[in-house]
Parts: sequence; C-alpha cells; structure tokens
Amino acid sequence: MEKNLAILLVILVLSSGAIGQILPAELLAAPHAIADGDYIGLEPMASDSPNQPDALWYHENSIVVRHGDFILDKNPILIRDGKKEYSASDGGFITYRGRFLTKNERAYVALRPFMSDYMFFPIGPNQCEPYSRMDIYPVKVAENGFWIDGVFYTKQPVAADRLKSLEETLKSEPLSFDGKHPYNRKFRMHNCSVNDLSVLDD
Repeated sequence: MEKNLAILLVILVLSSGAIGQILPAELLAAPHAIADGDYIGLEPMASDSPNQPDALWYHENSIVVRHGDFILDKNPILIRDGKKEYSASDGGFITYRGRFLTKNERAYVALRPFMSDYMFFPIGPNQCEPYSRMDIYPVKVAENGFWIDGVFYTKQPVAADRLKSLEETLKSEPLSFDGKHPYNRKFRMHNCSVNDLSVLDD
C-alpha cells in the first residue's frame, strides 16, 4: 500500500509540475465537513491610520466553497464611526486557493497564495516561490460557521459581481502551483519544500 501511494505521489508531482506541494490522494478524497456556500470573516490587522485612533482595520475575508475546494479573498477595510470603508492599497490584498480536508474525523484546510497586490514577499536566490507554498491549518467547526487561523467565518452573501469573479477563478486556478503565474516573473525561484503534513497527526 505504501509503495503504491509513493508511486502515485511521484506521478502527481511530475504531471502537475508542483514539486513538493502534493497532498496524499486519500486525503483529497475524504469527505469534508464544510458545506458549499459563501462565507465572510473579519481578520483584525494593525491600523494604517495612526492619525485616526478610533478607526478599526480588518481584512474582510471572503470564502467561496464549492465541493470542498474554495477561494479565500482578503481585502482591507476600516470601520470608522460605524461605517465600513474599503482601502485602495493600505493593508494589502491577497487571494488563496484552498481545499478543506478531513483526517481521523478532524477538519483541516490547505491554503496556497496565488495573487496579491501591495503585499510583499522576500525574493532572492535562497528564497522559494511564494505562490508555491501550501500551508495546512486545523479547522474548528461551530454550529453557525467555522474557525481558520483565528478568524471566524459565517455564511453571508458576497456581492454578485465579486462572487462571479471568484467562482470563475476557482474553476481556473489549480490547488497546486503549476508555474504559470509566479510571484515575480523577473526573478524565478525554486518551489518551496514539501509541505509539512505533521499537523494532520496532532
């Protein structure tokens, strides 16, 4: 069994071009605990308006889930005098491709960034391709939502035009990095090392 799984992983790596960023096939095939839908969560962030101490800054995180696969889109906002305002650049924008996973009746999520603006990753000969990095986090499922990395998500409507764009992106963007859209086209970096699956055994 272990030999067959190793062969399968090698085939997947060679066919996808995503060296070191492959999840075991049985993990991807396992039923997931999160229902299809659109979810929103607020992730607190440091203030980008020190001259306005009463303004609260967040990343407004939108998750669009379809059959266990999803897009996580983070947009900076500030809440001032009870009103929400969208930032044009401060705080940065980043979008992830993700997949909900289940192992031993516990929920997890795999996340890989693939698009960003006003967000900066280190580059250099000793750095790996930021968009090839896949991180795994435990998911805490609650009655009316779920927690990922300290952010609570609940089902909420996403604006129609934005929802359409996220759904189209979900169909076109692979879970594993395929090398077509690197973080920096002028400075190609090697893919990140094998993602750490030890969190799945906690």
